[in-house]
Amino acid sequence: MTREEKEPTWSLTVRWLHFGLAVSVTLQLFLSLVMEEPGEAEGLEAWAFMGHELFGLTAFSFALLHWSWLLTGHDGGVGRLFPWGRRGLRAVAADLVNLLRLRLPAGGPRPGLPALVEGAGLTLVTLQGAVGFAIFVLLSPQGEIPEAFEWLGEIHEGLGSLVWIYWFGHGGMALVHHLAGDTTLRRISPFTRAK
Repeated sequence: MTREEKEPTWSLTVRWLHFGLAVSVTLQLFLSLVMEEPGEAEGLEAWAFMGHELFGLTAFSFALLHWSWLLTGHDGGVGRLFPWGRRGLRAVAADLVNLLRLRLPAGGPRPGLPALVEGAGLTLVTLQGAVGFAIFVLLSPQGEIPEAFEWLGEIHEGLGSLVWIYWFGHGGMALVHHLAGDTTLRRISPFTRAK
């Protein structure tokens, strides 16, 4: 039996949800670099703003679907992402010790540091999506946020910076795993048949 066959993999549903999140968050982030503030956008900037809204709502939908899937106990449930129990905390500690020894933690749907990072990312994208959705609902036809809710724009901007940091960090670690010969990227892909 090969190492890949021994390693657990995510359900096809989670692999598609992860793919949908990865694509929609990536598109939404890069469109945010081109778009202008609501009400000021013209031409390409206006199209980029509409795309940002569309992919932001799509990412939020994928995040909510992911939470729904986990809350019903699939793929280790929500407890896997937030390992507050003794077993989970031991798994996170063991992963941290291995990192200090320059050994990457195993990926897959198991408690530990990768699951904690996954939970942090899913929480961050969900919060960002919720704030973006609130802004989307509150925008006037002229594209302005009512003055009483301008603080939402500031929160959205701050969370956006954190999403960028997470995007680079998560993508960077996935690349490190891949270059180290780990099969996590292949196992999370919805285009790869699970063993």
